[in-house]
Amino acid sequence: MNATTRFTLLAAAALVAAGCVKETRPLPVLQATQATTEIPDAQLLDVGVHIFDPGIPKQLEENPDLAPKLLIYPEIRRAEARFAAMQLRDTLEGTGHWGTARVVPASVTSFDVTVDGRIVESNGKYLTLEITATDATGRVWIRKQEFEGLADTRAYKDGYSAGRDPFENVYVHIANALLEARGKLPPAEVANIRRVSELRFAVDFAPVAFGQYLEQDRRSGQYRVLRLPADDDVMLGRIRQIRDRDYGMIDTVSENYAAFSERLEEPYTYWRRFTYDEIVAAEKVKQQARNRMLMGAAAIAAAVMVPDSCNSSSCARMADYARYGAMAGGVAGVISGYRKREEAKIHEETLKEMSGSFESEAAPLIVDVEGRTLRLTGTAEEQYAEWRKLLHELYKEETGLVPVAPLAPAAGAAAQGARPAGAG
Repeated sequence: MNATTRFTLLAAAALVAAGCVKETRPLPVLQATQATTEIPDAQLLDVGVHIFDPGIPKQLEENPDLAPKLLIYPEIRRAEARFAAMQLRDTLEGTGHWGTARVVPASVTSFDVTVDGRIVESNGKYLTLEITATDATGRVWIRKQEFEGLADTRAYKDGYSAGRDPFENVYVHIANALLEARGKLPPAEVANIRRVSELRFAVDFAPVAFGQYLEQDRRSGQYRVLRLPADDDVMLGRIRQIRDRDYGMIDTVSENYAAFSERLEEPYTYWRRFTYDEIVAAEKVKQQARNRMLMGAAAIAAAVMVPDSCNSSSCARMADYARYGAMAGGVAGVISGYRKREEAKIHEETLKEMSGSFESEAAPLIVDVEGRTLRLTGTAEEQYAEWRKLLHELYKEETGLVPVAPLAPAAGAAAQGARPAGAG
């Protein structure tokens, strides 16, 4: 077998292989570790899940036209940052190992355990989240650890009724990692975390009255209890009432946010399913394009390098035909590769169009507090920040921490579209 024949057979084999798509096996259905016995209330830690950082690259913010190339659409990423935080919260609550889990703004740090997340990669096929978890004392449980996974494509099938997110396994891994970190702490330290959490909340609302009970190390940033207020301390009792009410208000906002997530779930699942198809198709097309261009270029090179060793005119003519035929086939392969590249660009444009239709679902939240209707816009972080400002003003009035004055809209509320009750 001469060199030209060997090259022809190898080229044919490569092109055939390029057209094959291997099916992946179904992913295992993982479940977060469940509590098998009832955990005493004193050992249940409340978890605050901060709305995730959407992970939008600076280059994309400066040049939005890069979105199709990077497969990152800012409005979708911001919605995903909210959705992912809610998914993790739901996973944690379902285990029975924690007190309550709430989605809160980054400015709220007085929870027993706080979880921060950043989206590293998110589309219909892949999800990678970077997670950091810290308890109220400042001890880091998880430091910028990445949790990643492929989509469970069963969730994309019509009629799927299991109710699992395509990336539920990722949230399960995070929940189990948090549980493992908590399991390393003795009961006395868990109780200490709860004490520090309460005192940090008290200092936030009444720093003069409670600052003497808590100290923060300047080097490590960790908190320690200097002494405890008396059990019958009137101010502490009031702070506890404020905290319960604060949790209630956050729960009210969370209910609106959960409803928002439910509205997003169907179009978001639809978007992820077709994003998955687009990514798989684009990856296949790009691989085919690369293979065709490589094989075409190789065919051209082989044609040029066909040895001219014929001694008769008929042999020379046959060699020329083979050379020209191989070159023509190689040129056709290169052209086909370029066409495949253009097809890949069409898939990317389809992604961009789908993102536009998805963005229309991210509507502002309309919420009520103390008989006032507010229209909160912006990111979820900004919406919660407006709530927090309003609650602080209400609490200060009730406790007499500031002179009573007519309650004005929360700072920036006008800019965020605040409306009086009954406004349309």
